[in-house]
Amino acid sequence: MNREQFAAVIAKNLIAHKETLKKYWQQSAPVRHFYLNELMPAEWAEACYNALPDARKLMLRDTEKERKRVGIALEDYNPLMKDILFAFQDREVIKAVAEITGLQGLEADESLYGSGISMMLEGDFLMPHLDNSHDGDGNKYRVINTLYYISPDWPEDKGGNLELWDKTMHERLELHSKFNRLVVMETHTESIHSVGKVHHNKARACISNYYFSETPANQRAYVHRTTFFARPEDGMVKKFKFQAEGMAKNFLSKFLDNKATRTKHRR
Repeated sequence: MNREQFAAVIAKNLIAHKETLKKYWQQSAPVRHFYLNELMPAEWAEACYNALPDARKLMLRDTEKERKRVGIALEDYNPLMKDILFAFQDREVIKAVAEITGLQGLEADESLYGSGISMMLEGDFLMPHLDNSHDGDGNKYRVINTLYYISPDWPEDKGGNLELWDKTMHERLELHSKFNRLVVMETHTESIHSVGKVHHNKARACISNYYFSETPANQRAYVHRTTFFARPEDGMVKKFKFQAEGMAKNFLSKFLDNKATRTKHRR
């Protein structure tokens, strides 16, 4: 398999299910999204999983807000990792996503700012949050997140699933990180999402890409940093702490540029 073959199959399957996915997208909540199972031949997806780098080669993010491993150093990995990652940046794949979502001007990001390989081991998690509003140069809005799950036989009851929240943090939709499933979700001022804590002794792996546009997904101009929220079951101290931190970061972002040229999570 190579990048062109991956892209051709992804685009073909998205277009084949376009009308069903479009209808689902339009009615989805609390964050607009769609998902497609069996995106590629199972043996292709399993080959991607087997090509994953050792977790020790990835960047560890370890705070009270998240614990996961991410990777964009493609030169150090199996070439298949570069092929599958950039397959989602193929023109025909982006065109198919645009036709399903109705979002225009979508552009891929070769720098892989904030995306790439994501690996979560037992005990890892990602708290509810809003993504950074812009690309690494602070010029274009982040509008789409593509998440392709490649862990074979991932059990639904062992955590590591994508969680989509409404803005009040009262409604939550959990999407199984099912093997060979693609999830495409919208990102904007209210697209709060998280990943539940992993309770499994195997790696939960995801291939992710962001699409950007000059126009925000919800048509409202905005600038904000990645902002985290406590879960409904968390205590008031944690809720207040996260809220205060988020307000401070976003207040300061009005006076400081929103560029991310110094982040390690960008090629």
